[in-house]
Amino acid sequence: MRSFTSEEREIIRNKIIDRGKECFAIYGIKKTSIEDLTRDLGIAKSSFYSFFNSKEDLFLHIYKKEREALKDNLLENSFLKYRKEPDKAIRAYLHYVLDIANSHPVWRKVYIEKEHLELTISRSSEEEIKNIRRENVEMILPFFEEWAAAGLLIDKNTRILAETTYAVLSLVHFRNEIEDEDFQEMMDILIDLLAENIIKKI
Repeated sequence: MRSFTSEEREIIRNKIIDRGKECFAIYGIKKTSIEDLTRDLGIAKSSFYSFFNSKEDLFLHIYKKEREALKDNLLENSFLKYRKEPDKAIRAYLHYVLDIANSHPVWRKVYIEKEHLELTISRSSEEEIKNIRRENVEMILPFFEEWAAAGLLIDKNTRILAETTYAVLSLVHFRNEIEDEDFQEMMDILIDLLAENIIKKI
């Protein structure tokens, strides 16, 4: 295995990431091979492992980068847009994530097609999945703390309320097992119930 210059490594790494986005969106993690990820990139299959520990680690890297890229828009269109209206913010947040999960090729693999299950093949990836969940809750927790301080929420631990809100999204994993119209209606009902009952009634 020949060594690469720093410039070559950066170029090849970015090409692998771009190829990964294409392959994972089409084939998923399990059916994507290292050969698929390195074909026509001018490197041997074995060279892949000098850039990523596994294809699961590559997928996680791509997922986290895509999540980071979408984070600002997600917050801007939900918690920041309705900063003083928690019920509207929660509705907007959950609907925004559901829309992304349905349309974004990488997020769809995680939330709907259950590709996240393949990531447990790698011990480090399994821990990464737990970290991603914690980070997603940490991202929205400050808004719940702000609302609680303003007396806008029911008298419950703010972390529990944030965890409960995020937990609603786990139902997306059952998306393929429920009729399209039924699933959408079911999610609308759950989101409305949460949003209406999480705020303190005046």
